[in-house]
Amino acid sequence: MIAEILCIGTELLMGQVLNTNAQFLSRRLSALGVSQYHQTVVGDNAQRLEDAYRLALSRADVVITSGGLGPTVDDITKRVAAKVAGKELVLFPEAEEAIRARFRRYGRPMTENNLSQAMFTPDTTLLPNPNGTAPGAIVPMGEGKVVIHLPGPPNELQPMWIDQAEPWLQQRSGKVMVSRYIRIFGMGESQVDELLSDLEMGGNPTLSPYCSPGEVMLRATACADDAAAAEALLLPLIGEVQKRLGDVIYAIEEDDTGSLARCAVEALKRRGWTIATAESLTGGLMASSMVEIPGASAVVNGGFVTYQTVSKTMLVDVPAELIEKYDVVSAEVAYAMAEGARKRLGTDIAISATGLAGPDGGTPEKPVGTVFVGISTPERTRVLPLRLVGDRLRIRTLTMKHAMNAVRIEAERM
Repeated sequence: MIAEILCIGTELLMGQVLNTNAQFLSRRLSALGVSQYHQTVVGDNAQRLEDAYRLALSRADVVITSGGLGPTVDDITKRVAAKVAGKELVLFPEAEEAIRARFRRYGRPMTENNLSQAMFTPDTTLLPNPNGTAPGAIVPMGEGKVVIHLPGPPNELQPMWIDQAEPWLQQRSGKVMVSRYIRIFGMGESQVDELLSDLEMGGNPTLSPYCSPGEVMLRATACADDAAAAEALLLPLIGEVQKRLGDVIYAIEEDDTGSLARCAVEALKRRGWTIATAESLTGGLMASSMVEIPGASAVVNGGFVTYQTVSKTMLVDVPAELIEKYDVVSAEVAYAMAEGARKRLGTDIAISATGLAGPDGGTPEKPVGTVFVGISTPERTRVLPLRLVGDRLRIRTLTMKHAMNAVRIEAERM
């Protein structure tokens, strides 16, 4: 099966809106084993959209659209697709009632132009939208080809795809795809590729790398007649990856939503520990990454943003003479920050970070990217020195990830 993504909206072409829908759909299609060779972004112009539909349908079995399902005159996605299919749009009473019910819940009157959202070709399969007013649709286009219409807002598109469109595609393919996501921290993409290049050449199961700052993720996917058979294909591949990479693998998961912060929070929960933070250059990023995880309140006690020198002394009891002797960016200060935060909040572990995120402030002895992460428990306090490269955002992000990895390792240490 070949799919093509067609994202519709002038705001995408102008860069006013980031096209996260294409990234999400591409990942989900890859995990399903559905081939994808082209993506297109087209503005709200009927002729150019018609041309895009015809080209996509000439080379793909399934065309997936996002956007243009609203009630305004520039929402032309369904109308142009119907023209390409040679069909008329008709009102679906069940879609109309769902839209009217949502407006009643909003406590607002429904204008008549919203009825356009309830109009589809007669042979359409509706995809109800519990998160918005615009239903999605699966539209036959002839010769066994279909267009799948999805709404533009990601909070509407993503659940509609996962709960409705994706199961429809799986059923149509007659196969079951199973994926595992292998998350790696502490080894670069090129080294991972060098160690696994022969495994990445396989046909079924497949192994594909993806990268983010400081991390590599591998997606292992197998296709079989049922889930058990696909799992059996995956096990030897995953075992071989573990054998070759070792401890840099920090998680193997069933979806791609994991993170170092989530693994740190889960490790703290298993240990029954609470945590405090003391942050300088990260400015609350470490605490924020943990509290994004559902259930983090069980382990995250609190934190201190000690961005200036005086706040380190006032909030986490770093002696002023220590700062004067060793400088604010030093292992000694990171050590004292972590110990001070742990004692102030009475937690089982604390994490700290001080450093130079740039672009200014570096010296030959301590260039931009010099960072010290402190980890303190009642048993021991230690400091992780880092030499990071990149812009300000990258250095701060990498500091947070190193800190979360340190928390995970410490909580798992017996």
